[in-house]
Amino acid sequence: MTPTSHNSSFGNPPHHGASSGSPSRQPFPWAARWAQLSRASGLRPGQPVVVALSGGADSVFLLHLVARAEPRPKVLAVHVDHGLRGDASEGDAAFCARLCARLGIPFARRRIELDGDAPDLEARARELRYRALAEEARQAGIATILTGHHEDDALETLLQRWLRGSALPGLPGLLGQRRVGPSSEGSPLSAVRPLLSMRREEVRRVLRDSGFEWREDASNTSPDHTRNRVRHGLLPQVEATCGPEGLEGLRAFAAAVESLEEELAQRTAHLGWKAPTHAPALRSEADQYLGGRLARPEVAVLATPLQRRALWRLIHEGTGQPPSRGLVEAIVQDLNDKKTCRHALPGGWILQLSREDLLLVPPTAVEPEGSEGSIHDFQVSLSIPGEAVLPDGRVLRAERVEVEPGQPVPAQAALVELDGTDLCNGSSSRRFTVRSLRSGDRFHGLGAPGSRRLTRFLSDAGVPKEERSRVPLVFAEDENGDEELIWVAGIRPCEGRRVRSTTRVRLRLTLKHAAPVEPEPKLERLPREGLRLPGGQFITGV
Repeated sequence: MTPTSHNSSFGNPPHHGASSGSPSRQPFPWAARWAQLSRASGLRPGQPVVVALSGGADSVFLLHLVARAEPRPKVLAVHVDHGLRGDASEGDAAFCARLCARLGIPFARRRIELDGDAPDLEARARELRYRALAEEARQAGIATILTGHHEDDALETLLQRWLRGSALPGLPGLLGQRRVGPSSEGSPLSAVRPLLSMRREEVRRVLRDSGFEWREDASNTSPDHTRNRVRHGLLPQVEATCGPEGLEGLRAFAAAVESLEEELAQRTAHLGWKAPTHAPALRSEADQYLGGRLARPEVAVLATPLQRRALWRLIHEGTGQPPSRGLVEAIVQDLNDKKTCRHALPGGWILQLSREDLLLVPPTAVEPEGSEGSIHDFQVSLSIPGEAVLPDGRVLRAERVEVEPGQPVPAQAALVELDGTDLCNGSSSRRFTVRSLRSGDRFHGLGAPGSRRLTRFLSDAGVPKEERSRVPLVFAEDENGDEELIWVAGIRPCEGRRVRSTTRVRLRLTLKHAAPVEPEPKLERLPREGLRLPGGQFITGV
């Protein structure tokens, strides 16, 4: 191998792989998807990674996912140049360097020496490629290498192993994660394949819709490699057995399948989990994409086979574990029967079908990394002015502010102002507490006619019961020890502390380091056809 070559120069844009004429649709949720896919692969979203960047669609898609994550993790893109395709190899390397420069990603190019006529070239190239990737990862102090293998790659690998007569350990095909050696610190260095829940055409569909380009490798059609013989080697046998008509029929079938796959991908590739309803009340910034929601009409409008396809990927992507066929069928049946119900998913996750959304609820045992105590049972004192630090890293700040009467009142999920006339009185003996839900809690929400059970209020607000203990509750306690719930943080303040026209002193409460509020996509109402979804599809009769 030659020494590492780093490149950050710009150049003319590549011309391979781009496609025009894509229908208008909702923007792909890049930031959310990396958080979900990384968790599903057993990684932390902010974990440093090396991306194996060939320039093909799959590795380009993977690089965009990591580069557009919020916050972006430490990332190094490594292009391994096998030097077997002359000018095409140079073009791939230049494309990768330009892409990384545009995205602001550090880039390393490694050249490896291969004899194109040597036996078992594929295996030798793979061995040297992983060795080069591992060396770069160790030099960068990174313990995780990402590759862009997807579900179609896994199937082709499985067929190869079957045809070669693999022993039992080889029959499962591609693994989502495997050890490739020690890291610079002596801990395991792993190669992770976060795209195994996706299909080849789904990846390409998203890139086309986003206007992103990639490189196509002409050697992917060469019969010199075993994988390509799996794809293409049956054709001569079909012709010898069935004649030219059989070959034409197989080609027509292949074209039809390819066209169908492209159509399916066009309708489902854009679907992804969004932050949950009332995200600031339920999640810290670090966990904003844990679980989530998806508008029910976006799945309900699909044909049943597409619903199966989309739900399998979404559940696999969101939980890290693929659902069984029977489970998917049961969900599809309830979805089409317009039921509101709950389904237990692998790993303790829950899928709740509400009237408006599909809600992916994480296991109740999940605790944010580095948290102290439990996010499900906490109580923290709050001073004015002062801050209360919650177990998941969110911070609730309280302060006294003086304003002229009649000034506007903020209407934000993570910031409220209440009438502080007696709450913030310097001589007041009131104590303030931030705690989790307890049996018997009641709440009189702003604008409501009276008090009600807090569990019912949260249910009506769309908070699943497993998530309700994540909501911070701000209480003011009087000299008799009686508690008054003044803010269900991230959702609604109380009616009794509404700012009046004469209010001069306000209590300002701010929920910091909470998940941001995600704007809702607009549904276009049409006079006769009903609703047009963000993906361009229609629902009639609404």
